[in-house]
Amino acid sequence: MKAEKRTSILDQIPSAEEMPEQAMPTLMSAKREGWSRRRVLGIATGAAVATGLGVLDLLPWSKPRSAAAATYTAWESCHGYANASSVCVPSSALYSGNCSGSWHRNDGATGTCYALRYTHYASTCDGNNAWKWYGGSTTATRRKCSDGWYEYHDCGGGNVSRFSICRTAI
Repeated sequence: MKAEKRTSILDQIPSAEEMPEQAMPTLMSAKREGWSRRRVLGIATGAAVATGLGVLDLLPWSKPRSAAAATYTAWESCHGYANASSVCVPSSALYSGNCSGSWHRNDGATGTCYALRYTHYASTCDGNNAWKWYGGSTTATRRKCSDGWYEYHDCGGGNVSRFSICRTAI
């Protein structure tokens, strides 16, 4: 009896160093140099940021001021906007930080986590932005009251939106 040669399962694994006898050429080619996933995402992120900044430029407060403060007008008397003891009413209005010279501010600012905006009312007082207050029966104070609006928003949920008055001495 002739002894049969036994082959191990390990003998059936092809060698990494020797080419098989009946090897067929492959259709695979070398890796092409192209855009990586990181580069594509970087370009997409840059385009998104540029688009976002472009949209922000369309907001009203990003535009240049349309009129200089010198073109605003003021009533010569209060026309019911004050009483004998109050200067520039209502007392609930914001009176701090909203003046640009003697007129209400018309600008804004943004930061990492906040946005604020001052808007003047060009013609709310019968076609005028402001009124002059010459004092009541209890004071000789003279003021110009230029009205507008103040808005503030931040990432922490802080929101303020209220009527404001620039009160200056005349």
